[in-house]
Amino acid sequence: MDVKEYLQKIEEAKELQTVHVEINPRLELAALCRREFAKEGGGQALLFNRVLGSAFPVVANLFGSEQRISLLLHSASLKQFSNQVTTLLQQKKGTTAERLDFPRKTFTVTDSELIVAPDLTLTDLPAIQSWPGEGGRYLNLAVALTEHMQTGQRNLGLYRAQIVGTDLIALNFSANSGAAEHFAVAAKEHRSLPISLIIGSDPALIWVAAAPLPDNCDEFAFHDALFDQKLQLTPGLTQPLQVPANAEIVIEGEIIADQTVNEGPFGNHTGQYVTRTDCPLMQVTAIRYRPGAVLSTTVVGPPPSENVNLGKANEILLREMLKIDFPQISHLKMPLLTIFHGVALLSVKPQSAGKNKELLYALWENSALRRSPLLVLFDEHVNLDSLSYGWWRAVNCLKNQRIYNNNGKIGIDATGVNPSSLVEEDQDTRDLLRRRKDEYNQC
Repeated sequence: MDVKEYLQKIEEAKELQTVHVEINPRLELAALCRREFAKEGGGQALLFNRVLGSAFPVVANLFGSEQRISLLLHSASLKQFSNQVTTLLQQKKGTTAERLDFPRKTFTVTDSELIVAPDLTLTDLPAIQSWPGEGGRYLNLAVALTEHMQTGQRNLGLYRAQIVGTDLIALNFSANSGAAEHFAVAAKEHRSLPISLIIGSDPALIWVAAAPLPDNCDEFAFHDALFDQKLQLTPGLTQPLQVPANAEIVIEGEIIADQTVNEGPFGNHTGQYVTRTDCPLMQVTAIRYRPGAVLSTTVVGPPPSENVNLGKANEILLREMLKIDFPQISHLKMPLLTIFHGVALLSVKPQSAGKNKELLYALWENSALRRSPLLVLFDEHVNLDSLSYGWWRAVNCLKNQRIYNNNGKIGIDATGVNPSSLVEEDQDTRDLLRRRKDEYNQC
């Protein structure tokens, strides 16, 4: 599936609205997207046909509803997607890292519709500015592809990319990212790191790039295994990286060694502007695009925001991974307002307080929750889908000896409530009310 096929699917599902009037990519486009997502059910995806200053259309709010994120994930529903993840993980034995050990895969290399326009620059692309205090325009859904210079291991990442010149991008990958690891290897040899930014292709790659996958997992191979797809790659024009042949736009370049740039301010999910003074700098060497290319984007900022639905998909994968490596965990929920902070509520099977403490520190030591600032453990009978109930239960179970601080990260063990001690109506009274329901209505 490529972007055009995905747009056709969501249009058939009445989940796409085309905006024909000219829209400014600075502030106006993002403001319209925020208002659309705020509608019941997440509104519709928006296709902007006329974007001021650019010949390329823009599509946004791609995963703002459960139906759209499900279709993006090649599924009819998130429940079906969950079943796909479970099935994939059950095909092998061992730890999560062993089950998701998808080595670099050899793909069919094919010709592509991608064309190059020598006069096209970054400033011709309809990158957006979402908030008035931001320092420029951003490509918010550009999937970054890099390779380890020694092992050839590929990595996909989703990083904010600020256009800082006609051929320069401030690419904000964190110190813990795959791109940072690859860049460190190149920098030791005083070499630049080849990189390609992929906009478009199968929209599911957006989620794959953001998913909490182990380092040994080749994301292209994982994509094909999970979605039963066969990606076709095409050679790079100026960089030794193969990119999806069905990409809408490909920006090739190099991360320059020993050179950084000021990035931001950028309005992120914390609701505050953030900056970075030592941001890696990408020198663009080529821009290619398909005829009729559409640029995909998302509006980042304080909730509510459509990209929390990517977090929902992450939650599904993370839950199934944790249940393999930590079988005492029964369920996991990440509250939407804190989903990108890594806050996790976990229900666990009955065990001692000492074992629960060991579990919390093990999660911080070696799991995808290792940077989570808040972990809360609950008994299995607690409904984690009700955040207010979970909060009430946690507050009622607060005990100093069950609150753990790990270098500023907090763990709370709110387990230990005997279900038989809970205050509940008895079944006889419930049956009585059900039998006399019609009588009450006559009063």
